[in-house]
Amino acid sequence: MRFVRLSAVVAAMLIVAGTASQATATSARETMAAPDLQLPFPCGQKWQLNTWEHAPALDMVKEPDQHGTLGATLIAPAAGTVKQSYRHENAGNMIQIDHGGRYYTTYIHLQSRAVSAGDRVQRGTVIGKVGKDGETANNHPHLHFELGYDANGDGRASWGTKNSERVRPTFDGVTYGQANGREWNNVTSRNCSATSP
Repeated sequence: MRFVRLSAVVAAMLIVAGTASQATATSARETMAAPDLQLPFPCGQKWQLNTWEHAPALDMVKEPDQHGTLGATLIAPAAGTVKQSYRHENAGNMIQIDHGGRYYTTYIHLQSRAVSAGDRVQRGTVIGKVGKDGETANNHPHLHFELGYDANGDGRASWGTKNSERVRPTFDGVTYGQANGREWNNVTSRNCSATSP
């Protein structure tokens, strides 16, 4: 009788351990699936990244002193397929790219869009221009950038709100967006691939 109880306890412990290791493996797979991103700007440009009050989303302005932000060329940070490209009522011109593995990048307040939904892009493909479009841009030129993970499996990543599916982005191996009120200066773009049509 005692042996049976002990065996049941051991079996239960093995089930719990198996479930925990399965969750860890799933977590590791999701982390490994994250796209290898570079800044969405041409090679060598320097940009300031801010979280303000919407971490892990980032607002980006060109260094030094934000000169050249308005109309700056926006390029794909990694290969993918354009999921959305339209003018949003509050966010202005926006683009969302599906990078596979349930990861998406979203860009808002654009001056213009150079891609349409369904277009395939490579790292370095020109996708638009940085702007100040949309009411929530507050007439201030900047790129609002989000990396999202489609946690609920609906085929897109929600964006633009506090409870959206955004996650911390990593550019050139460095992770940003850890907390509100953070600023990173002179972040240099290593997006040096040849531009694709």
